[in-house]
Amino acid sequence: MKLNGVYMRSKIKILTILLLAMSLIGCTSISNSNDQGEIIVAPTVAKLDINGSWKATKYEIMDPSTNDKNEAEDLLTKRISFNSELAAIGHNYLGNPKYKLKVMNPNYFLVNEYKWTKTDLGNKDVEITSVSDDNNVFCDFIKLDNNNGLLIYKGVLYNLTKTDDSTLRQWDVGVNVRSEDSMGNLNENYNDPIGVLIGLKSSREKLSTGQYGPAEYRTLWVSFKDDKLSEPKEIKDLLVPRMKGFWSIKVNHTENKGYIDEEFEVTQTNEKEQMSKVKPMANGYDLYRDISFVGNDYIATQYYKGNNFKNNYVSEQILPVDNTKTLKGVDIVTLLGEEAQKSFYMAWKDQVGNLSEEAKEKLNVAAPNYENYTMIRKNGHWLLQGKISAIDQDNFNGVSFNINYPPTKKLVNHDKLFVSWNSIKEVVPAAVDAYTAYNGRLVFIVTKDKIDIYQIKNGSIVTNSIGTISLKNNESVVMCEWVVTGQSVDKWDKQVNSIKDSEKKP
Repeated sequence: MKLNGVYMRSKIKILTILLLAMSLIGCTSISNSNDQGEIIVAPTVAKLDINGSWKATKYEIMDPSTNDKNEAEDLLTKRISFNSELAAIGHNYLGNPKYKLKVMNPNYFLVNEYKWTKTDLGNKDVEITSVSDDNNVFCDFIKLDNNNGLLIYKGVLYNLTKTDDSTLRQWDVGVNVRSEDSMGNLNENYNDPIGVLIGLKSSREKLSTGQYGPAEYRTLWVSFKDDKLSEPKEIKDLLVPRMKGFWSIKVNHTENKGYIDEEFEVTQTNEKEQMSKVKPMANGYDLYRDISFVGNDYIATQYYKGNNFKNNYVSEQILPVDNTKTLKGVDIVTLLGEEAQKSFYMAWKDQVGNLSEEAKEKLNVAAPNYENYTMIRKNGHWLLQGKISAIDQDNFNGVSFNINYPPTKKLVNHDKLFVSWNSIKEVVPAAVDAYTAYNGRLVFIVTKDKIDIYQIKNGSIVTNSIGTISLKNNESVVMCEWVVTGQSVDKWDKQVNSIKDSEKKP
């Protein structure tokens, strides 16, 4: 009987421990996993790692358009405090803040969220806490250790040191306070008409002959005016708005003497005499070319040159829209400068260092190829990605690596999400990509088979979709060009209608 009592007490202890563990797990919620391993901490966290008072010791202005030196200097003399009911940065307060925790590479975060490359925090993942009012980011906190961190606030990067565990409460500053820096929808063009040209690419299909057919491209035009969404209009190929009017980009797929030849054809739509006719070339090998990104002045492409195409590509290239005939891409230092080249080299070096000896024997690892890079989409942003090509291109696809350098306006004019990626995944769990209009009014959320369109109000996604665009099988977005204001939207609409009318003619 004594042994049974001990046994029963042991069972009770184990059950108590399990119940406690379950209650602790209930304090946090983990989001659908993504490539960056983001973990969302619920608003009612039992323990907040950045809880306490902090002092800014120095700063760097990341974005001069949103802050100035005097304001940054002033914050060096102010108290910074975080707890579950109040976030206080100087005299700016956020009541009932929500804390979301991301575990990720800090350099990746700074580059892709803030376009900042001047701070190197190493390759080790760290905890990054976003402080927000619903979907409106108040600040971001990068935890370096228990007593040191970095604060990103109003376009400035501050070094912080913890002073003590005391914090300000709402009764210290006034109840129900809200952030005066909440993003919201303060854009002066918020109520203006919106238009967007979406470029789409369908993947190649394998033919009965064993060869691969061409990738197909199309452009959709969607406008939003007087709180109404228009029916999407579709035109062939890619319609690209540029400083000098509209241009059309297509890929001509021809066969000559048993060889496949693909070339880009670029046309200024209102000057047909400038059309560059592409003649099929019998080169003694197949040439497959593909488009993965389209900007106003440059396109990201990839190509295969050989006789055993398996839907893999030898190299990546960035090409100017005005000169797509060449097989020589624009090297990264020419396009983006020396800092971008340094970032390319460091990423290439890290990638080579992580390769096995067997993999190195299959790849061109003697020196980096600064022309071998492209643009990819990840979590709602365009990123630069480099590639190490294979020696035997027919049997090995090469290895890609991310470049920690933000695409500049030479490549992308608008690449900002007005809502967080986490909030997008909460509304559409199957989301793989998203684009927001640059007046902060609409968000287009992309899944594998459709694009759902939502309005944004007060910085939050309105959960009732106002429209849906169906996608073809394995279709991806390669271009998203926005226009705002009534006159411009009408001009773009007229251009699309003109092209659609011409497509109807025999």
